[in-house]
Amino acid sequence: MADAVSPALDHILLGCSDLDAGIEFMEKLSGYRAALGGSHPGRGTRNALLALGGQRYLEILAPDPEQNDLTWHKEISRLTKPALVGWALRDKDVATHAAHLRARGVECIGPLEGSRTRPDGQVFRWKSLMLADDKSGILPFYIQWDEHSPHPSSEAPGACLLTDFHRSGHVIENPSPNANLKKMLQPDNPAQLHAKIAGLLGEFELTSKAIPSEAWTTH
Repeated sequence: MADAVSPALDHILLGCSDLDAGIEFMEKLSGYRAALGGSHPGRGTRNALLALGGQRYLEILAPDPEQNDLTWHKEISRLTKPALVGWALRDKDVATHAAHLRARGVECIGPLEGSRTRPDGQVFRWKSLMLADDKSGILPFYIQWDEHSPHPSSEAPGACLLTDFHRSGHVIENPSPNANLKKMLQPDNPAQLHAKIAGLLGEFELTSKAIPSEAWTTH
């Protein structure tokens, strides 16, 4: 995805080890304070949200101290500073999408039912589909919102605008098309997510962890 924002992009995930610290971090960058969104039961996480314009939002994701086990994005507990850890594309039928991926030999997890309850009692429900290997969050997951659930961006605070979202480098998304091909890592060409956001205090950029690019080779 080069120098653009996909119309299907639903939200981006900013991971942090502590939610309050993540909210402060984003307020200093954007000028807006994220609103608490609630906990993800069974996943060990909780979040806070900021609007990004165009029915998109930023999800600040952190471990939930009220849950014992962190089962989703376990890496966030080890982050020393906030970083992008994933992104979601809207999907009208994740079950069919899952079948198509598996038919191509792509391992995936789901569809999984998900929900969270906001502090004011508003409940959000969805189904998600995740790749078994999302390359440290550089590849997206897919979300299908319940038809009776509001979209989180509709009431998320702030007036930020996601002006650009793309990934640099290259990662392999499909199984090898040829048994003679092997995966080659390219450490000098990092693969990474980049999000440019315009806020009250100007434009800023968020990035993910950089990993080596990947390519097929016969050597």
